[in-house]
Amino acid sequence: MAPHASQLKSATKTVHVRNLVRRFAAKTILDGVDLDIEEGQFVALLGRSGSGKSTFLKALAGLDHDVEGTGTLDTPENLSVVFQDARLLPWRTVIQNVTLGLPGAAGQEAGRKALAEVGLEGREAAWPNQLSGGEQQRVALARSLVRQPSLLLADEPFGALDALTRLKMHDLLRELCARHRPAVLLVTHDVDEAISLADRILVLDEGRLIEDLRVDLPAPRDHGDPRFASIRTQLLSRLGVETPGRRAA
Repeated sequence: MAPHASQLKSATKTVHVRNLVRRFAAKTILDGVDLDIEEGQFVALLGRSGSGKSTFLKALAGLDHDVEGTGTLDTPENLSVVFQDARLLPWRTVIQNVTLGLPGAAGQEAGRKALAEVGLEGREAAWPNQLSGGEQQRVALARSLVRQPSLLLADEPFGALDALTRLKMHDLLRELCARHRPAVLLVTHDVDEAISLADRILVLDEGRLIEDLRVDLPAPRDHGDPRFASIRTQLLSRLGVETPGRRAA
């Protein structure tokens, strides 16, 4: 049984993980992972399919109760998760999805403010099936941020979007995180997405962290910057892709 996340005691660390192990039957998915994430830090997690990325995110979210696990895992109680699909309740309106569990007029006001922040002011009464995929993800972001989480976990939240919508969502996420200052762990397959958004990029391979790279580039980040290209090449190499300029799958 995986241990539950507990309230972090440190004043500067939002996530504290030591020797984290997760197994499914006889297969070890996470093999002794150590990680600290500071308050307000944006961390991207890269790795090939099957490397353990989603398992790690679920462990941080406390959503892996059905697996065997050991290790120390401290995360804040007020965390939110954004998944690849928006996971909106189709029988509830946009504002009802955002404010689910938030009581009274204060909850409604917080929900309206959150929707305005993601560019959906005036769409409170819309139904999920009346929204585009990008708009649905905006609602999911509003739902995640309305409770002012200390930790935002995002599992490939833009993977199903077209390229132009994805770029717009990058700008929105960057703006919202700068405003609200949660610690963020973004799981992604997209190397350029990681470099564009993150302060720090991790690479997970066969359940172990093999890279921990600080990204010291000004925002917004220029994909044509030679430093951007150098970081991309380094990360692709760690992912087993040796051709410069080619994206990891």
